[in-house]
Amino acid sequence: MLTQDVIDTVKSTAPLLAKEGEGITRLFYAKLFENHPELQHVFNMANQAQGDQPRALAESVFKYASHIDQLQELGTLVKRIAHKHASLSVSPEQYPIVGKYLLEAIGEHLSLEPDHPVISAWAVAYGQLADIFVSTEEQIYSDNANKAGGWRGFREFVISKIVNEAEGVNSFYLTPADNGEIATFEPGQYVGVKVKAPHGGYDEIRQYSLSAAPGEAFYRITVKSEAMLVSQPGLVSNYLHSAKVGDQLLLQPPTGDFVVARPEKDIVLIAGGVGITPLLSMLLARIGTTKTGEGITFIKCCRDENHHIMKDELRNLSEQYGFNYKVAYEFGNGADHQGYLDAAVLNDWLKNREADVYFCGPRPFMNALDKLLGTIGYAESQRHYEVFGAGTRLN
Repeated sequence: MLTQDVIDTVKSTAPLLAKEGEGITRLFYAKLFENHPELQHVFNMANQAQGDQPRALAESVFKYASHIDQLQELGTLVKRIAHKHASLSVSPEQYPIVGKYLLEAIGEHLSLEPDHPVISAWAVAYGQLADIFVSTEEQIYSDNANKAGGWRGFREFVISKIVNEAEGVNSFYLTPADNGEIATFEPGQYVGVKVKAPHGGYDEIRQYSLSAAPGEAFYRITVKSEAMLVSQPGLVSNYLHSAKVGDQLLLQPPTGDFVVARPEKDIVLIAGGVGITPLLSMLLARIGTTKTGEGITFIKCCRDENHHIMKDELRNLSEQYGFNYKVAYEFGNGADHQGYLDAAVLNDWLKNREADVYFCGPRPFMNALDKLLGTIGYAESQRHYEVFGAGTRLN
């Protein structure tokens, strides 16, 4: 039971966890994978190698410790993590395993005996957190299974078409191997894709945003090829880029909470590189419903013209529907702006300070953009983004 003593003890450890959290979580993962190597099929081992996952877990644990008596303030964070867990097919049976080695890691790193009051308090606190995640994730699984065309767990899909969208970027059109119906989704959501990637003895699962509008007979994911290094991200993207039409993949149902929060408001969509994928889905859904580009601004940022993903599709859509469409290239000509976005450019391009802004791209791009948007007058409640990889928040 979460007593006041437990709350006080856990909150008192928050500063220590902020300082020692990454060391604790590194030890936790080492213990976890040594004793349960099968969980390597769930965790992103590339993020493990880079240290991103231990860092992200440490930040989440610290946040939980700081807000254990105000869990309503963690609602968005819990929901976002639960959606990521659902895309990985995390099960209730895995939570006690994780809890066991997390508590062992805290005790070992801080030189505390198993019956120390801090460990006992954290056992209670972890149990509460696990219950919250299990119930939230079960609701997601049930909702997905009960939709028309929905399912639970992984389902076989076939690559029915591959389209090159820019240098090193392909779109994959995926249809169910059983020829059955597929569930609709909210624009901005992603699917968990599981493959047996080369160079690894474990399954690899990645989240890829759906880049087409809902309601089609297929799902479309648009994927950038990365360097093929075992210890770096890119295993699954390179596997996909070597795939052929007719190959099969395993998919979780669409999940994610990066969706249009207030459909009645004007929207600004700002894409960096392959971060265009969820934003294009939002754009296609909006113009498909309203039949007009009024109240929509779409900004595409990329290295140069050769890396301009879906250049022709976006140009044709802007000409047909008349939304405000701007392009920024880091190098070369052919764009409305050359170089990085800055406050002057955004002030010129964005006239409606009441609009909601949705953005996605590399994390440094989003960090800089989030600060710029705040500087020119967009409140935090108007700024929405999606972080892929370890973690859910910007720096």
